[in-house]
Amino acid sequence: MKNTFTRSFYFALTLIISFVAFTSCQPKESKTANATNTTTSSSNSTNNGDIAYVNLDTLNTYYDYLVDIKNRTEKKQTEMRRQLEQSEIQLQSEAESFQKRASQGLLSENAAKKEQQDLQTKYQMLERQKGSMSEALMLQGEKDMNKAYSDIESVLEEYKAEKGYKVVLGTQKGMSMILYTDKELDITKTVLERLNAKYKAEKDSTETAQ
Repeated sequence: MKNTFTRSFYFALTLIISFVAFTSCQPKESKTANATNTTTSSSNSTNNGDIAYVNLDTLNTYYDYLVDIKNRTEKKQTEMRRQLEQSEIQLQSEAESFQKRASQGLLSENAAKKEQQDLQTKYQMLERQKGSMSEALMLQGEKDMNKAYSDIESVLEEYKAEKGYKVVLGTQKGMSMILYTDKELDITKTVLERLNAKYKAEKDSTETAQ
């Protein structure tokens, strides 16, 4: 279950952070790679031009909303795995008890058939529970993904209008979509700061309302 949940989450998560010219999106798997150096190199980026790029590794590592998504999902994975393990242990114990009593002749034929059917029903219910939990996690991941993509797109549109960029590319170590980038075009730090400020304002507003 853990591997299934993890693959589902990261597949959904990485769909939101690759984009070209604000209109297309391609899924990639982001990994932390020299994020601190990348952020530092972009700190003085004020260059005006037609093209800029965002380092996706940095965004995936330091965008607070994505970090919160990851942490929240990991907590859900742990709790769901605990619940399923408890159910499996209980069901296994019941099955062993049934087999022991049946082999000792302690159950009538009708009683044995009924208990066997009950066990099969419980196994089927457990499998449905696993599928339901997995589906719920994926649906929540899609919801989180849509919000993150919308916020990223909104911030980029604002920054594009300010700087006059015609294209913003996404780049990451080992899977870059571009062959060469001038470090002066790196707007990752500014985009990251604005995303985190936007998310913090939303978070503070929600906490105040509660």
